[in-house]
Amino acid sequence: MTSPTDERFYIELLKLLLQVAWSDDELDPREAHALIGAARRWSVPPHELQRLERCLELGEPLPVPNLGLLRQSPEEVLSTVRTLIATDSQVHFAEEEMLGQVREMLGLPPA
Repeated sequence: MTSPTDERFYIELLKLLLQVAWSDDELDPREAHALIGAARRWSVPPHELQRLERCLELGEPLPVPNLGLLRQSPEEVLSTVRTLIATDSQVHFAEEEMLGQVREMLGLPPA
């Protein structure tokens, strides 16, 4: 079972991942499936899972993630973003740019 802090972290991480998934202006079904799977593995509350599913169906972004919370575990965030980017077996230029932006937002040095 996740603690409230873990729950908040994973909700914020999902918000970021949805932005990353849309960074190439398309959402591959494998990316959507990966996001839903991650939300379930992380025991995201049902109302947040429904919110994510609605955003995926309608192509709407989730609110901006709380970067302060995500900065508490930057390597986990970066690793998860990389995994999502590789989900559709194609790393688009926009996704690479987004990865660089995520690194910067997390206060990490350029790769």
